[in-house]
Amino acid sequence: MFGKIIFGLIGVPSGIVIIIYTRYIVEQITGPIGFAERYMGGAGTYTFVRFVGVIIFIVSLLVMFGFGDWIYYAIVNPAGSILVE
Repeated sequence: MFGKIIFGLIGVPSGIVIIIYTRYIVEQITGPIGFAERYMGGAGTYTFVRFVGVIIFIVSLLVMFGFGDWIYYAIVNPAGSILVE
């Protein structure tokens, strides 16, 4: 229970920081990412880093509020998802 809350309290701000500081992350830390530039166009690296930030933000919220378990069991074991508390 507390682990999920702590995960959310760490993940949500991390996702927000990644979204806000995308330019700094790309220019100072990662540099251009080849597959992102190839498949997402000219600013593909920036788009990819922001996408990762949004995914971290959403997954952290889902886990923190308990929806992550429901989604996990629905995807991994659809028949067993009915038995989840």
